[in-house]
Amino acid sequence: MNRIFHDYLDKFVIVYLDDILIFSKTVEEHVAHLDKVLGLLRQHKFKINSEKCEFGRTHVLYLGHEISAEELKPDDAKVASIRDWPRPQSVTEMRSFLGMTGYYRTFVKNYSIVATPLTDLTRLDTPWEWTDKCEAAFRHLKYALTHYEVLKLPDPDKPFIVTTDASPYGIGAVLAQQEGSKLRPVENMSKKMPSQKLAKSTYEKELYAVYKALTHLRHYLLGRFFILRTDHQTLRWMRTQPVLSNALKRWIKVIEQYDFDPRYLKGEYSKVADALSRRPDFSGALTTEFDLTDKCY
Repeated sequence: MNRIFHDYLDKFVIVYLDDILIFSKTVEEHVAHLDKVLGLLRQHKFKINSEKCEFGRTHVLYLGHEISAEELKPDDAKVASIRDWPRPQSVTEMRSFLGMTGYYRTFVKNYSIVATPLTDLTRLDTPWEWTDKCEAAFRHLKYALTHYEVLKLPDPDKPFIVTTDASPYGIGAVLAQQEGSKLRPVENMSKKMPSQKLAKSTYEKELYAVYKALTHLRHYLLGRFFILRTDHQTLRWMRTQPVLSNALKRWIKVIEQYDFDPRYLKGEYSKVADALSRRPDFSGALTTEFDLTDKCY
């Protein structure tokens, strides 16, 4: 199916197995796009089930998400399933829960850090023991995914704003755009801090957070100007080092491919960093107390 629609993929067609989504800016444009898609299906002798088709919709359910022209949110049925999920009793059940919540991780700030006590239970060298930390993380994820902030669909005419943070235990980033007086999130990204980087300096951790955020969000950011909200001192620091490790050289080489205006988040950033840098057993409960998308400095 991807081969058939190769010339139109991500222009006005998205294909997953035999599910086809056609998106357009206007009704007239949509009719033309629909004609092209149906023509290609007819040309390659494919038939469609009319009972499973929906045409001319302003919002649709697709791959577990409700999509409209303005926003993206999880399917309500999937959210209800997560809300009612019983406490996992085995590694297999835990992997099922993490598989479901992980699919919607973009709606949860610092998902990787919050879920750490649960993901640790799935490791082969970790005995199954349901601790208070596991219970807190389990409840936290269920709450976060039933009280999520609806994601804004990106507007190509508005600049993006990227906010990053780092702690000894993980990194996080929020991609957002200004909407009136408020920043609306487009995507949340998080990642556990690799063990080999735990002993690195604060500057290196923060630089690693910038590197991973820009790499993860490159399809939004590469080739266009954006605002990067982080510890400005980190970006200054990397240009003053007489000797750099090979890893730092790689990160800097990637970062310098992007066109951005760095903003120093002195007040709010220090609160986030302080919360993230507390004991790892408390990090899951603290990392989302401070909303990175509330203010633009």
